[in-house]
Amino acid sequence: MADQPPNHCINCRATGIGNYCSNCGQKLHTQKITWKYAFSDFIDRWLGMDTKYGRTVVGLFKNPDNLITTYLHGNNVKYIGPLGYYVVMTALMLLLLEFLGISMAEFMEASNESMGMTPEQTSEEQKAFQSGVMGWISDHFRLFSGLMIPFTALAGKMYYRKSSYLHHIIRFTYIQAHTIWVTITIIIVYSITGELYSLIMLSTSSVYISWALMKCYPQKYKAWGFVKGLIAWVTGYVIFFLFVAIIMLIGLFIMAYIG
Repeated sequence: MADQPPNHCINCRATGIGNYCSNCGQKLHTQKITWKYAFSDFIDRWLGMDTKYGRTVVGLFKNPDNLITTYLHGNNVKYIGPLGYYVVMTALMLLLLEFLGISMAEFMEASNESMGMTPEQTSEEQKAFQSGVMGWISDHFRLFSGLMIPFTALAGKMYYRKSSYLHHIIRFTYIQAHTIWVTITIIIVYSITGELYSLIMLSTSSVYISWALMKCYPQKYKAWGFVKGLIAWVTGYVIFFLFVAIIMLIGLFIMAYIG
């Protein structure tokens, strides 16, 4: 068989033989961009099970401890990093909401109503303030959701002291991002039935989180490891919402003082 002729890389202009450039990894044999090619490239890169994204999804379902340990040991080739995975998952959820014609504000309001968390308004000022807060959260959901991670990681540091705070943040980022699959499922059900099963979403997410923390922080007894994971997660949420409540009280005080 004749030797394969060398090709010039369209990215770095290096000369190479084979399918990929040995210098930068770009494909040496380029293909005209068509709808079929674009769709195939998306499937291969994101939805394929032998890709970074696919391996990350499967790994967090099956063995979150192995995946996170692999990343913490410096292997950043096999899996998507925690921040990248969080960004991708929140983007998928927001795209799904947009595709289904559901606003984040509507979804949050329906979630609060299904859990009986619609507050009684005592004044127009409070109503306007709470409406503004909910509007800000819905417009900046990715940021708001991400703000929970340092607080849950802080709780992790309280209950699992051996790891550094950064390692706790990495673990909790992966785990929290993966629970978005539960939210995506609930959104699809909501779009079909008009019912938002928030308690199921909360309980399912809590079970996964507790299980994942049990795997990541092994205890002598698995049952205690599961319960400890749940306690750590709830503690982080409580600390976060206390922080939010304090900020809201300060906001109300400022509004009352200005008024």
